[in-house]
Parts: sequence; C-alpha cells; structure tokens
Amino acid sequence: MIQLINVIEICPFRYSKEEYELPELPDPRSSEDLHERWKKAIATLNLNLKPINRGSYFVNLETVDDENLKIILKVVFEDVEVEGTDFLSLFNGGLILMENNEVLIEPTCCSDLDNLKDWQYIFENASSEWSQLWIGHPWIFYKKENGKIQFSEYTELMLTELENIQSVFEVKESDLKIEIHKMKAQQINFNNRIIELLKEM
Repeated sequence: MIQLINVIEICPFRYSKEEYELPELPDPRSSEDLHERWKKAIATLNLNLKPINRGSYFVNLETVDDENLKIILKVVFEDVEVEGTDFLSLFNGGLILMENNEVLIEPTCCSDLDNLKDWQYIFENASSEWSQLWIGHPWIFYKKENGKIQFSEYTELMLTELENIQSVFEVKESDLKIEIHKMKAQQINFNNRIIELLKEM
C-alpha cells in the first residue's frame, strides 16, 4: 500500500546554535553516524525530533509537536517578516511517497511544502504523455495510463532532451488521489497551528 508523507527538512546547517560542518566520518555513507551528528546539532536548539529514516533530514509534519514547532518558527522567521496567512512555502521539504516502508520519491533541492500543488496537478493534467513532476532538482517525470501513474528516475534533463523515458515503478491513480487529499488536510491543519502559535510568540 502506498503512503504519502508531508515532511519538512530540518537541516543541521540551519537548525543549530553551533557552526555545523560536514562530518569527516570513517564511513561517509554511514546513516548511523550522520543521524547522531544531526541529533547533536539540532539538540543545541532543544529540538527533539525523529527523522523519516536514520541519516535523513526529513521529519514527518505530523510528529512535530507545538514546543518543537515554536523553536522551528523562531528559526524560520529570524530573517523573514510575518506577512499574510499562508506559510507553507517557508518550509523546505515536500512530499515523500512510500510503499511498504520503502521511499520511492522524496523532495530534492529547492522544494518546499507548497510542492503539494505540483502533485495535485497530476490529476488536472489531461495529457497521457510523460510530464514533469517538480519535486525540486533533480526532478522526475510521470505518465498516466490505464488507471495507473508511472514514474521515472530522477533527472535534471528536460523532456525534450530525453529520448526514451523508462518507468521505474507505478501506483494506482485512485490510491494516490486519496493520499493527496490527506496531505492537503494535514497542511491546512499545520498552517492553522502556525497562525495560532505566532499569536503567542
């Protein structure tokens, strides 16, 4: 069964009182070492969060309580004025697509929570050809066929530069639509929480 998860990126370069440097690790691919470094870095701001996977900077929106969210908001609004009532684009991250606890798609560089609109557009798009799904860069392509949605590998090439796009996995259109509705409801709730917490700060 597929699952979409709203995630925000808690990058240790931003969410730490101390200057964070890329660790020189015995094994730079060790997710355990990276996880421990991440925990220590964010703990300097008294953040107590759990990432989606060890070694990842992505945190499930639904697991961020008000105390942690207040700390995050102080960082987010340190150099940004509070304007308007829609704050989703201020949070780096986006949507993670999982199936059987395996990450199939995750946000990449320059993506934020507002990226949900790009996922929603999948169902507005009438084309049956390959189309870009912006998740940051690199991005991916998708194609709708027989009630299913096929997804490509990550790429930084434009559609006109690709000769033969291969599908690496597919999901049921109906299942993805249900998950996207859930993500929208979660984001509305998250934005409302931000509005209320900002009144207290």
